[in-house]
Amino acid sequence: MMHLISDSGPAEMPGFRLTGLQSWITRPAEVENGFARIKPCLLIRLTAADGTIGWGEAYVLPCREAAVARIIHELGRELAALACPDPWHLRDLATRLSLRHHSMDFAAATSALDIALWDLIGRLVAKPLVELLGRPNCRDAAVYANIWSESNWSAAALAARAKHLVAAGYRAIKIHPMLNHDASQAVEAVRRVRGVIGADHRLMVDMDSETDPGISRAVAKGILPAAPHWFEEPADGADIAALAELRGEVGIPLVTGERQSGVAHFRSVLALRAADILNPDIAGVGGLLDMLEISVLADRHGVRISPHCWNSMTVAASAMMHVCAAIPNAEMAEIYPEYLEHGERYAVNGFTVQNSVATLNGRPGLGVEINEAALSALSMQHDSSDLSAARAAS
Repeated sequence: MMHLISDSGPAEMPGFRLTGLQSWITRPAEVENGFARIKPCLLIRLTAADGTIGWGEAYVLPCREAAVARIIHELGRELAALACPDPWHLRDLATRLSLRHHSMDFAAATSALDIALWDLIGRLVAKPLVELLGRPNCRDAAVYANIWSESNWSAAALAARAKHLVAAGYRAIKIHPMLNHDASQAVEAVRRVRGVIGADHRLMVDMDSETDPGISRAVAKGILPAAPHWFEEPADGADIAALAELRGEVGIPLVTGERQSGVAHFRSVLALRAADILNPDIAGVGGLLDMLEISVLADRHGVRISPHCWNSMTVAASAMMHVCAAIPNAEMAEIYPEYLEHGERYAVNGFTVQNSVATLNGRPGLGVEINEAALSALSMQHDSSDLSAARAAS
């Protein structure tokens, strides 16, 4: 018998049988302020035999959305055939079926199913996810606002956007100065943003896996007077040796992990002391069990966790807030302000954000509610799988 995680000791896992799986891929959408384009997002719903549902979400990149959805439906049929279709058995199933060749897309598929299972279990036992993870009295998680400036925005425009977010209550801001600038322009952008947000607010700099370590060194040196809170992915996250070398040189806390999945990679990062903060994507790392294991390993090394979440800001973000409220070494959770408003068109989140703090609503599971009609109207693909026969066929 598998068990839930609890401060007061293990509780028996409720028995259930999966009978249905649906997936939605939302259409991209433009944002009026131009600082983001809402990418397609992949949400799923699992249904148990008694009608209880659970929502999940997969991290997806362009041109891969339909492929990840297909993996989810194939895995869903295998999962439904298990006697105990819970997160622990899903993890074992995914390890076996992948032949230990995990990719981000496969890990995103298992993440979606895992998140949905936790939501479903929470609804079955009428407890919020954070309580199932052993922290029944925790409701808050620190957050930061991400400015994804994919258009050719000037340093002045970035500074104006940062000033607006600070006025809206965010006390930590992240920018991507190398997306549309050279190194000297990136340094100037960081300085301008620091100038408008003031010294009391955290400023994070994301180098987006810069391919030239010389550029990362130059930017790091130039922005030191701006006192950045962290320096994210100054090299490809897969190049652990390069990250370790840069960490020893730049003098700014280094962040990595959003492009990788599975516990083994993060164990290697920690062994080589290549990061001060890890940011695996909550919907791409492989599942919440992997995220929790990574958190435990990181804590032993004095490393903190700041989950990446370039997702819909609904289902995956709700899962992220529960995890951050539950783990002792949470740094900050990622918020895309533009995505929050778009998500409100079809979802009531499991959390609210005020003054850089996300507060969980205390509802069972993730606490998120989805208007399926509204979601379908915003989607370009909607698929269903009948899982009711999977157990019998096995």
